Amino acid sequence: MFPSGICSIADFEPPVAFFFAVEGLYFSHKASIWTRFAILFPMKLDVHDAKILEILQKDARTSLKDIAEEAKLTPPTVSSRMKSLEELGIILGYHVDIPPDSLGQRVMFFVLKAKPADLEEAAEALARISLVREVHLASGGRIIAVAVLRDVSDQERLTNEMARIPTIQEYDNYSVVKVKKRENWAIVAEGVDVSLACYYCRKPIQGTPYKIRLGGRDHYLCCPICEKAYKEKYAKLEAGAQKKPTKD
Repeated sequence: MFPSGICSIADFEPPVAFFFAVEGLYFSHKASIWTRFAILFPMKLDVHDAKILEILQKDARTSLKDIAEEAKLTPPTVSSRMKSLEELGIILGYHVDIPPDSLGQRVMFFVLKAKPADLEEAAEALARISLVREVHLASGGRIIAVAVLRDVSDQERLTNEMARIPTIQEYDNYSVVKVKKRENWAIVAEGVDVSLACYYCRKPIQGTPYKIRLGGRDHYLCCPICEKAYKEKYAKLEAGAQKKPTKD
C-alpha cells in the first residue's frame, strides 16, 4: 500500500524509459484530459530505445520492419517508441546528411567574444543569419558558430552581418581545410539520462519536471508557471480547432 497522494509506478505506463519514483499524483475534474505528477529522478534510455536510436543514427531510412527485427521488437512497438522519443525531443527529425564540400561549399568556424550579459543576445543575432548553421554558447564568454559559404560574396556578406551585431566584441575565424571525421554527436547507450526541454519555454528542465497529459500525449514543463501557460495555450488551440467549420 502507498500513502495518500502516492501512486505505484505500475499505475501508469511511461512513454519511453522509466522514472525511478513518482509522487503527488493529482487528478482534476478533467482527469481524462489532464494529469500531473512530480518526477523525482531523471529518465534513462532502456536497451530497446538505445537500439532503435542506434539504428536510426546509422540510417534514418531503415524500415520499421527492419528496426523491429534488429531490436527484437514488433513493428507497432517500434512505431510507438519512436513516437514517444519524438515527443520527448530526443528525435528532432529525420534528415539527409549532405557534406557541404560535396556541393563545392566551404565551412568556417567562428569563435566570438561577448560580455557575459550579452551572450544570449549575441547568439540569437547570429542564429538569425542564414549562412550560420550552428551557434553554441561556450565558457569564458565565447560563442562558437559554424557557417557554410558558397563563394567569396557569401564571406563578405557574413562579415558585414556580423559587424552589425553590437554585442560582439571580437572574433577569430578558421576555414575547414579537410574533414578527418564526422560522426553523430549524441552517444547512444543503455542507461543514458534523458535531458528534457520544457514544452512551453523550450529551455532545459532543471530538477523536477512537471508532466501533464493532453490530447493523449505526455507533455513536460519546467515549472508551474509554464505548466499553467501551456495548458491555457493548449485549451485555446483546442477550442479553435473545435470551432473550425467542417466540410459537408
